[in-house]
Amino acid sequence: MRTASRLLGLLTLAVGLVAAVPPAQADVNPRETLKRHVRDVVQSVKAAPTAAKKRAILDEKLRGMIRALDRAERMTALPQDRAGIDVLRARLQEKLDELHGQDGYEAVPANQLDAFADYVQQDFEQADSITISLTTALLIVILIVLLA
Repeated sequence: MRTASRLLGLLTLAVGLVAAVPPAQADVNPRETLKRHVRDVVQSVKAAPTAAKKRAILDEKLRGMIRALDRAERMTALPQDRAGIDVLRARLQEKLDELHGQDGYEAVPANQLDAFADYVQQDFEQADSITISLTTALLIVILIVLLA
């Protein structure tokens, strides 16, 4: 009887604690998650010890985001999402071309890679006018995380 009473007391305490603790809220804003990802990339670039490493980080992350957009585009059926993905992919490809001096651009000089990373971040954050559904934006975030 005493064991049953202790068990009931522990159960009551556990239920009370669960009820008292507010539920954790998940980050369901994929645009902010993407912006945070780009900010993390910029911090990684600035922390890199050499220009070659900075360029490699930018290259890897820009290519990874382009791959994620390619996959997301194949998975979405909404025409407006595809159009938004095309615009984002073109902007990222342009940055990649600038980085490496391709398609009519001059390569970003080694001493300007930190500033270029800031420029990429600023351009990405101004891309809010691009229309992509919440579902597709979440898919893009998931793919970036998986491909990183």
